Amino acid sequence: MNFLPRLPRVELSLDGEPLDADIALASSILSRFRGLMLTARPEMGRGLLLVPCSSIHMLGMCYPLEAVYLSKDFRVLKISRGLPPWMGISGCLGARAVLEWLPGNAAHFGVRVGQHLHWRRRASQ
Repeated sequence: MNFLPRLPRVELSLDGEPLDADIALASSILSRFRGLMLTARPEMGRGLLLVPCSSIHMLGMCYPLEAVYLSKDFRVLKISRGLPPWMGISGCLGARAVLEWLPGNAAHFGVRVGQHLHWRRRASQ
């Protein structure tokens, strides 16, 4: 199954080390609003980066999420783990981007608050 095939991809690096992740980029108003609503549960290592963004909602979600909030200089400000489907919102003051993925991905990749999680648009699109 192709994960969000119409969206461009980004490359992630954590404190300078590349991450082996499939991350789609939502940068338009419509793609940010839709996010992962009503999508099939992605595999571990797949996610959606919303830019610009400082908060997310869980309306229309069929599975829990983990949200990684990034500052404009790519610093991890906050990690919200296990956000339940259909319930509530999550946000972070000062965030400029939010990475949505399945709970456990931050631990799997070693992402912690204070680290730099750089992203750039993948050249080969």
